Amino acid sequence: MAHVTDHVSHQREADLYQPLLYLFRHYPRVFAEVPFFRKHIDLVFATSNLLRLYAVETKLRRWRSALKQAALNQLAAQYSYVALPARLAERLAECESTLFASYGVGLVAVSKTARILIPAARNGYFSARHYRALKDTLTRASRTQNPQKMGVLADALTKRSRSVVFLQARAQ
Repeated sequence: MAHVTDHVSHQREADLYQPLLYLFRHYPRVFAEVPFFRKHIDLVFATSNLLRLYAVETKLRRWRSALKQAALNQLAAQYSYVALPARLAERLAECESTLFASYGVGLVAVSKTARILIPAARNGYFSARHYRALKDTLTRASRTQNPQKMGVLADALTKRSRSVVFLQARAQ
C-alpha cells in the first residue's frame, strides 16, 4: 500500500482538524473537545438531528493512546476514528490494519488533505445510556454557543482550555 503523500509537518493536534473538517464536511454539526469519561473526544461530527455520531481522536505520535480512546468512544458514537499524520497512518495501515479492524476503529491519514485508510465499523459496544449523555452535552453546546471558526478553537487549545466548542461545519 505504498502511497505518495504531500508531507506536511503538523506541530499540534489542532493542525489536523482543518483537513478533517473537509473530509467529514457532509455532517453539519461539528464539536471539538467534547468531555467524555474524564477525557475529551477531539472531534465529533454529527447529523443535524444528532442521531449519528462520528468520534475522531487525533494524535501526532502516540497512536496506541488514540486507539484506546477511540475504542472507548464507541460507547457513545456509532463510528470512531483515529486521525494521524499521513506518514504514520500509512505505515499503520500496512502493519496494524488487523488491530484497528479488531476494534472496529477507522484510521484517517492527514496531510494537506485527509483520507480514510481503514473505514470504521458500526460498533457493537454502543451504549444507549452513554449515547444519550453525549447527545445531551452536544445539544447544550449547540444551544448555548454560536458556531466558532477554527481559529477560536486553536486559540483555546493553545491556552489549554478544554471545554466543548461548537464549530462551523464548513471548512474555511
